Amino acid sequence: MDDRTARHPASGPAPGPRTDRTRIRRHADRAVPDRIEEFLRTGSIAHVACVKDGEPRVIPFLYHYEAGHIYVHGSPGNATLRLLRDGRSVAVAISRLVALVASKTASGHSANYRSVIAYGRGRQIADVAEKRRILEAMTARYFPDRATPNDYAPATDDDLIRMELADIEIDEASAKMRDAGPAGPHDSEPDFPGSAFVRPI
Repeated sequence: MDDRTARHPASGPAPGPRTDRTRIRRHADRAVPDRIEEFLRTGSIAHVACVKDGEPRVIPFLYHYEAGHIYVHGSPGNATLRLLRDGRSVAVAISRLVALVASKTASGHSANYRSVIAYGRGRQIADVAEKRRILEAMTARYFPDRATPNDYAPATDDDLIRMELADIEIDEASAKMRDAGPAGPHDSEPDFPGSAFVRPI
């Protein structure tokens, strides 16, 4: 078993900004480093990006997060998962759209969101027991009202052996959010034509 997968999942520091690459420059007032863990736990999709032969690769995954680790899985034929086996540097974007924000001016349209950008390194997990634990936790996160054996048959050992599972250990991360109403130059003017509103997603 990989020595990282053998560690207790609660070990390690919480992910946070460490270097200039996780410094938020545009709308720095929207930075929320204290909510990184929350956003990682509640996000829906992880877009995982890395470089192969000088070319960028990115693919979206369902994922599981715990204690500074992002876990993604799929077929052994998945090219991105195969690349993560060698410990190369990886970037992960996790975002959740909360609402659309309409403005009375075209440039004032926006959205309310939660997002995390994380950097780390990937590693393959081969241990069947660890795969089972993570897959069960991931399934419970997306389907909290379903359980084995009443709702679905559990994965067999053969299923897990054939599944590729990658552990991305986060080196550093940043979180950003918008949670506000219309902010266009005329949105607060009742006599200006048009409409401005927030539409929850």
